[in-house]
Amino acid sequence: MRAAKRLREIMHGIRNKGAPHGWIREDLWARLVEFWQQEDFKKLKQVNKRNRISSTGGSLHTGGSTTYEATRERM
Repeated sequence: MRAAKRLREIMHGIRNKGAPHGWIREDLWARLVEFWQQEDFKKLKQVNKRNRISSTGGSLHTGGSTTYEATRERM
């Protein structure tokens, strides 16, 4: 999971900077840039952005393994 998170961060930085790292081949870089410029990718990126900042949805439970009932009682 750490490696996946790190790779995601690296790719995000690369996409924002617009310049490849040395380990990305030129032909793959061209395909990545083409993919990032597609409307489908841009739409998905916007949907995911809205989901991350949303205050509604199924991911509001942030109490860990503590149940809602136990959290309610503590409060």
